[in-house]
Amino acid sequence: MIEILVAILVVAVGVLGYAGMQMFALRGAETASYRTQATLVAKDALERLLLNSATAAGDIYFDVTSWPAASAAPGGNFPTACMGAATCTPDAQAVADIAQLSWIVSNTLPLGMISARDGCTGVGTPSCVVVTWQGTVPADCLAGGVISTSEPCVVMEARRP
Repeated sequence: MIEILVAILVVAVGVLGYAGMQMFALRGAETASYRTQATLVAKDALERLLLNSATAAGDIYFDVTSWPAASAAPGGNFPTACMGAATCTPDAQAVADIAQLSWIVSNTLPLGMISARDGCTGVGTPSCVVVTWQGTVPADCLAGGVISTSEPCVVMEARRP
C-alpha cells in the first residue's frame, strides 16, 4: 500500500512539473507573438516614414509630442484621414499615419504604444521607432540612452532621409 502511495506521489510531482513547463512555454509563445507583431508595426512605421519624407512631415514623425502619451483603448473605427483623398499634404499624411499606427498598436498589442524619436541613444545617434506593450512607455525602453532588453518593447533604428 505504501508503495502505491509513493508511486502516486511521484506521478503527481511529474504531472505538476509538466504543467509548469507548459505554462512557461505558453508565456514564451505569447511574448514571441507580441514581439513579432511589434516588429511588423515598427517596420510599417519605418516604411511610412520613408514614403513621406518631406522635411516638415519628417519633423512631425520624429516629434515625440506628435504621438499619443498613453495607450488608447482598443476598438473604434480605423482612422481614415487621407485615405482615398485626391490631395493630402505631407503634413496631413504624417498626422494620419500617426493616428493609424497608434490605432493598429492599441488593437493588436495589450496596452500597446508607438513613438518615433530622434537620437534614441544620445546625441548624434540614429532616430528610431519604439513599439511597446503591457503598459510600458516608449521612453522606458530608452532610459539613460541605452536600449532596454528587459522591457516589453521593440526598438528599430531609422535613418532619416
